[in-house]
Order: sequence, then structure tokens, then C-alpha cells
Amino acid sequence: MNRLLLLRLAIWVLPAASLYALLLTRKRSRPLFAAVVLGLLWNAAALLAINVIALRLEWWSFHQAVPAFMEVAIEPWVGWTILWTAVSLLAEERLVAPMLLAVGWLDLLAMPLLQPLVVLDDSWLVGEMLSLVCVFVPGLLLVRWTLHRTHLKARLSLQIICASLLLLWIVPSVALGQTSAWDSVFQLPTWRFGIILQLVLIPAILGVRAAIEFAEKGQGTPLPYDPPSRVVTSGPYSYVRNPMQLSMVLIFLVGGIVLWNGWLLAAAFVAFVYGAGLAEWHEDVQLFERFNDVWTSYRASVRAWVPRWRPAVSEPSTLLVAYSCGTCSSIGRWFLTRDPVGLEIAAAEDSNDPELRRVTYVPADGPSQRGVIAIARALEHIHLGWAIVGWVLATPVVSHFAQLVVDVFGPTPHAVAGLPYDTAACSIQPEHTRTIASAKAH
Repeated sequence: MNRLLLLRLAIWVLPAASLYALLLTRKRSRPLFAAVVLGLLWNAAALLAINVIALRLEWWSFHQAVPAFMEVAIEPWVGWTILWTAVSLLAEERLVAPMLLAVGWLDLLAMPLLQPLVVLDDSWLVGEMLSLVCVFVPGLLLVRWTLHRTHLKARLSLQIICASLLLLWIVPSVALGQTSAWDSVFQLPTWRFGIILQLVLIPAILGVRAAIEFAEKGQGTPLPYDPPSRVVTSGPYSYVRNPMQLSMVLIFLVGGIVLWNGWLLAAAFVAFVYGAGLAEWHEDVQLFERFNDVWTSYRASVRAWVPRWRPAVSEPSTLLVAYSCGTCSSIGRWFLTRDPVGLEIAAAEDSNDPELRRVTYVPADGPSQRGVIAIARALEHIHLGWAIVGWVLATPVVSHFAQLVVDVFGPTPHAVAGLPYDTAACSIQPEHTRTIASAKAH
């Protein structure tokens, strides 16, 4: 057996055997299964990205005779994915810094021994450091947090990054014929590329917002083995039961149509069949067993795949606006004229919260949210069109930038609790009332 073949076998067989042996010593549990799945997915997606960058910057290269995906040799990629997942499981209780040093030293010793399978350039240590910091450490933390069900927001953020790499890059790369086909996408006219980007971003934002709602209200993540502690019925879930699955199908469907790619259309079909068949049946049984009447009632109100135009709201929420502020009271009137479902407009001056300085959204089942996020959440109570605007506005980074703009150019945030106000400040004019009544009648 020549050296190249021996390396190709050893580089994935030994890590796989190590992970298997490690799992044999552990008691089977949902958190363990979730941690292993997430660890493998994270390391696979992130290591692929690092290797593609390394090839472009010539940090290292691979033997031309070995099977490759996106020009990355499959055996080293799979082997390192399994190895780092196994190390993350082994190091669940240990400090991050010592484990980082240990893995770094292991790579320093092992990488030069992989020639001719992996050919290192003089600058390969730059790629190694980037891999450790951007792939290994986040993967280690994701596995640890999933095992112990801690740091919900952080592990959800890593799951969203992982899902984005898989759905928006890896799967389309397979459909487009790996890396070279992306050149044809980026060479499209600017206007066409912009339209495609927006059409893909809308369902992607739906998925992100649904995942965040899952964590905020259900204290769980989208992974079936890391489920929420309650039925989530707010946000995107007040319009459709499967917003994350719908998001995935729409991403592939839109991409397949605008690029006229049969593989992406096939991916959309497979995702829909799986989601509407086996996954929905399995989740339906589990959710009924766990939540019984609550799930049955929600299931009867909201469709699985076709969104409602108006939300299904079981418990009303409140939008607190300052009646003594002209701009804020106009926001209250704007919402009232649009007849929101399950949203009450109340005077912020009546609040006992001395820290209330911005428009505040008080949901029936979670923490209050202020400022731009509050407006975004309130938009979900009008109809699907405004809800989509709200989901875009509530997206991380977008919401922070929007809040900065409002703080610079809008009214100065100030405490209003206990201030006098005009009780009619947010009243709807009679003609508006008649318009709403007429619309309801029709």
C-alpha cells in the first residue's frame, strides 16, 4: 500500500473510530445526539469555507488524484470534521484555552506529515490559526452549550451561521456545479443580481426570524433534538406553522426559478416532500403528546405551508406609546387605523417602569422590547405584508442600524412614566373609524 492511499484511509478512519469509541462510553440522550449532529454540521460547513479560502490564497493545496468537492479533498475534510467534533465532545468540561493550544500543537505536528495528500505553503500557519479561531473554538462551544443546554442565544447564532452556509452556499454550489458556476451568477447584470438577492433574502429572513422566535419564546432551537419547552405561536408562527421549512423550500425554489436550475428545483421538491411528509407527521405526534389541547387549537388555526393573511393571535399584546409626545402618539394612531389583531395601544405614561424611554412592545408571553424592535413586533399584528417589513426591520444589524438612525434624527428618548397626557391623543378620527367598519363589512 503506497503512502498516499494509506494517508487517505487513515485520515478519516482513525477519527471516525475515535468518535465511535467515545460515543460508546456516553449515555444516550437527546442533548448528546444534538451536540454530535451540530458539531459535525458546523465543522463540515466551516472547514469547507476555510479550505476554499486557503486554496484561493495558496496556504495549502491537495493532491490532484484524490476525490474533491469544490476543489477540497474529501478525505481530509471529512477526517478533520470528525476529529474536531470528537475533541469537542471529549473537552466538554475543560477550559477552552488549553484545548485550543492542544489542538494547535496536534495540527502543527500532523499537518506536515500529510504530504503528499496535503501540500503546505510557507504561509500555511495563517490558515491554521484562522481555522482554530473561526472553526474549532466556535464548534467546541456549540457542542458544549448544546450538551448542557446553556447560552441559548449564542448557540442559536452559530446554528443560523451554519444553516446559512449550508442553504445559501453549499447546496447551491452542488446544484450549480461547484465553485466555478458562481462566476456566472456574479457576472449577471447588477439589476438582475439585485432582484435575485432580494428574492432570496426575504425567505431567508423569514427563517432567521422564526428561529429567533423559537429561542425567545420557546427556549429551544430548530434542531428536533433540542426542542422548545412550549408551543410557539407568535411572530412568523402566527401566520404559518412551518416557517423555517417554508423558508428553506422558498430559497431553493426562488433560486431554481431565477437561475433556471433543475437541481435547485429538485432540492425544493425534496425539502417540501420531507417537511410535509415524514417530518411533519413525526413532529405532529410529538407535539400532540407534549402539549395536547394547546397544540390542537393552534394546529386548527394556522396552516402548515400556506401563510394566513392576518395573524392568529391567542393572547393580546400591548404597544406602549407616549401620548404626551406628538411623534409617538402619531405612531399609536397609525397602528389603530390599520385595525391590528391582538394589539392594544396604551399610554406609556401609565407605566410604572421608570426606565421606559422608548416605544415599548409588551407581549403576552415574553420580555418587553423597545424602540425599533417594538415597532417591528407590532407590525406583525396587521397583516402578512407589514409582518414581512417587521421581520426585515427586526433582523440583527438592520435593527441596530435603524435604531441608531432613529436616535439621531428622531425624538430624544426620555422617561415619561407619570407625566400628564391627553387621553384623546391616540384616538382615531371618525372618518377612519367608518373606513375600518366599512372594510370589515365587505
